[in-house]
This record gives sequence, C-alpha cells and structure tokens, in this order.
Amino acid sequence: MNTASAHRIVIVGGGAGGLELATRLGHTLGRSGKARVTLVDGSPTHIWKPLLHEVATGALNTGEDEVNYFAHAHQHGYEFEYGYMKALDRDAKTLQIDDVIDQDGTVLRSARTLGYDTLVLAVGAVANDFGTPGVQEYCMQLNTRDDADRLRRAILSQSFMASADDQPRRELRIGIIGAGATGVELAAEIHHAITEIHNYGSHMSPDQLRISIVEAAPRILAGAPQALSDYATEALQRRNIAVLVNSKVAAIHPKHIELSDGQQVPADILVWAAGVKAAPWLSQLGLLTNRNGQIEVTSVLQTVSDKHIFAIGDCAFARDGEGGPPLLATAQVAHQQARWLANMLENYFAGREVQPFRFKPQGIMVSLGKHTAVGSLAAVVGPKRDYYVEGRGAKLIYASLYRMHQAAVHGWPMAMLLYLGDKLRRIAQPALKLH
Repeated sequence: MNTASAHRIVIVGGGAGGLELATRLGHTLGRSGKARVTLVDGSPTHIWKPLLHEVATGALNTGEDEVNYFAHAHQHGYEFEYGYMKALDRDAKTLQIDDVIDQDGTVLRSARTLGYDTLVLAVGAVANDFGTPGVQEYCMQLNTRDDADRLRRAILSQSFMASADDQPRRELRIGIIGAGATGVELAAEIHHAITEIHNYGSHMSPDQLRISIVEAAPRILAGAPQALSDYATEALQRRNIAVLVNSKVAAIHPKHIELSDGQQVPADILVWAAGVKAAPWLSQLGLLTNRNGQIEVTSVLQTVSDKHIFAIGDCAFARDGEGGPPLLATAQVAHQQARWLANMLENYFAGREVQPFRFKPQGIMVSLGKHTAVGSLAAVVGPKRDYYVEGRGAKLIYASLYRMHQAAVHGWPMAMLLYLGDKLRRIAQPALKLH
C-alpha cells in the first residue's frame, strides 16, 4: 500500500510507552495506510525497564526476553529508524538522527533527517545525581540494558574474587543509594543471586555478602503505604541487608559512601538509584520544560509549545486531567498514556471530541526476591484504601505485570507462547546467567 502521502507519525523512544504506542498505532493506522508510523531509538532492541534489576543479576536473560525493533516493526505495521535523535527543526517539522556507530568506531549509518506531521517524544529519563560529588566517577546506574550488563559483570567478578581459594576469605560489599522500588528490588535480587551462585558450587557464601541501602527519606519506598514499607524493611533485614534511612549522601568515593553526618559506608560496588530526571538535551529543543528538564504538556499530552508535538512517560511533565496533581515518572503512567494517546490520535484524525487524560492508579508492586513480593491493591480495592498483599501471591501479581506488557506489544497469543517458553527454559537451563 502506498503511504507516501499518509500522515507521518514519528515516535522517539522505544521504552514501555513508546513501543506500546507504536504497536497500537501500527495496528490501527499503519496497516490500513491511514498514517505512516515510525519508531526511532538508538538501541536495536527493547527490554522492559522495571526488570533491569533481574538483568543485572542474571535472573533475566536479555538474549531471550528482549524485543528486536526491526522484526517487531515488520510484524506490527510500523517502521523502525535506528539512531538517537539529536536535534529538532519545528518550522520544517523535521528531526535530526545522529550517526549509528559500532563499538569499534565503524559508522553503521550516517546522520539523517526525518520528517513528521505528528511527533511524540517518549525518551524516558536518566539518573539524577543531584550534583553529588563522585557519582559519575564511581557509581554504576540502572537505566539501560548496558548499565545492567556492566553491573552483572561487576557482581560476578567481585563474587568470584571473594570466593577464590588462594585468597583470604573476605566480604563482598555493595552500596545502593536510593531506596525506591529500583534500589529495594536490586538489593533483594542480588542477595538471591549470591545464594544461587553458592548453590552452584561457589565458595562464596551469602554470609560474606554485605549490602547497604542508603536512603535520605525517613523510610524506604517513601511513596508507598507505610505498611508496605514496613514489610519490605523487615524482609530486607531478614536477609542481613542494612537499611540506612534519614541518611543523606554527601559524596561518593572509590570504596565508600560518605554521609552528611560524617559516617562512611564501605562498598566494593556502588550503585546510584536515588532519582531520575529528563535528559539534558530535551531542554535544547526549544520546547518549554520544567526545572527537572521535563517537557510541559497539556491535558491531552500536547506540548504547550507546539500542537504538533506530544510527550509521554518520564520525559513529560503532565498533570492528571485538567489542573490535577503532577503525575509520577512510573511505568504504569507511561503505559496508560501510550494506550490513551493511541486512542486519542484515532479520534483526533476522525474529528471526534477528545477528553483530557486521566490516570487510574494501579497500586504498587515491589519484588523482594525470587519467591516473594509486596504491593498495594489499588487496582482491585480502590486507591483510597491502604491494603497490601505479600509473599508468593504478591509475586504472582508482580510477574503478571510483565506478561501484560508482553501482551501489549505482542498480543495475548504470543504472550502466552512466550510464557510457556520461559517455563521450559527454566527447566532446561540454569536459573542465572553466569557469563
């Protein structure tokens, strides 16, 4: 079908929101030729960001769970453009895509210009170090698959060194700054990974592991209900994970965290998980941004600076409905915005009335290792009630979130096949990727 004259929708960013939006629009507009849908991303593959802590410990094998954009685009009615966005010309309605450079410096594809009629920015966020000295030099982060792979290699290397027969027995010390969902889940997953490695025959035992979580707030999971936070704290402490709350970080050093009260927290591996902000280059596009670098959008997710440009997910500063409270940078917000915007654009093109975006809280679920999790059930009992679920039942609910994401980007039949494939692989293969 000839789509040369069709409306051009370009989505920049293939995270949870961007990929789901491209998939939905590919089905409804791309396949019918009503629009030409293009997804732009600097990585050739997608991995669901809430599971990066499992990639970092080897519990999730990216080679099996990642989505290849080229193949996915062919199957779902949109096009994929490989490369990072680097500039925007709003008058010409074009964006500039940077060179694609291989690890050895080879230019795989030169910089190019891509035109659009409607542009959607869904580029997520980057770590916010709040200007803390030493973070960039000494801390690992957990924003991308490459970050997770580097952290996994570091954990494996340090654990093997700590278990070497020709070396004195020593501890493996890991410091995690930030006790939101990412920090808490990473701490629990690392503890589980070291236990599994020991079961595989490693001379390092879990009692050599010393994990410290440092949090400036009075409690971990500060945005969750108090009962959920208390349960998670007790679960971590049962694993001998030190939980340091009311502890503000003054600086990061090569082998320790310096707190504002002068205390030092020793660590061989340092991970910064204390917050996110919009990528700095977004503030250079000529669009209005807030002090955190997020793009200001209206109640229908249009940027306030340009009616032809939309923004969703972590890179957008959006309010709930007309004048409601600001929405948090979470995967469930991005998911709902993507689904809503796909429907909105269909209505927009059809000339139908468009209502403001309203967020429906689905509660919070936090993994605490292989067999347990904790979370609130706002999606079931309503957001105003403080009710939570824990243990294996909560873990099943947590695992279902990923299956729902797979269904959103693959469809339910394929999601069920992927689920069965995962179950078979776990029978035939080791529980952890140890390379």
